[in-house]
Amino acid sequence: MNSHVPTEQVYRLAPRVGVMPQRALAHLYLPRIQVSPALDTSRITLVRPGFQQDFIANSRWPDSLAIYLHSVMLDTLSHSEGFLSVSDQLLSNNEVYKLLLRVSAFHVEYPPSGQGRAAVVVGLEAILVREQDQRMIGQYRADIRKENTQVSTSKIVEALNQALGEGVTSLMTDMANDLPILR
Repeated sequence: MNSHVPTEQVYRLAPRVGVMPQRALAHLYLPRIQVSPALDTSRITLVRPGFQQDFIANSRWPDSLAIYLHSVMLDTLSHSEGFLSVSDQLLSNNEVYKLLLRVSAFHVEYPPSGQGRAAVVVGLEAILVREQDQRMIGQYRADIRKENTQVSTSKIVEALNQALGEGVTSLMTDMANDLPILR
């Protein structure tokens, strides 16, 4: 028996960020990421004209967006070499900074007519807290929008990946101004 139902495709992210010019004297603790409730699904979110939320058919992330982006962010921040260590567990209180991260946008916007090109939108909000005294060190925001994206799932995911990389780079650059530097 042949099924005419298309198979579901699983897409992955691997955002690129540059290596930070100076390593911070900081162990970065990244607890679970918060995402806007409308985005916390394993399906790839799209917004149609009239602010109608929908999903790209037969396409998804490997896990719910909150869980998946947490894993992606741990890997991305670790590979940046911007910190002494990056962990999802609190290892000690010495030089530990907690990064509270919220994803406010992570979707594609289809063109009004349904014809033409799409836009991808990534919004990241972060608060950096020194763990030792629970003092807020900084508050950051990155809003990235990529216009003129071809309406194909692989091109949309590619644009989301690029926008995420730009957003993380922006957050890291801002955090570097507030963290002590390893000398």
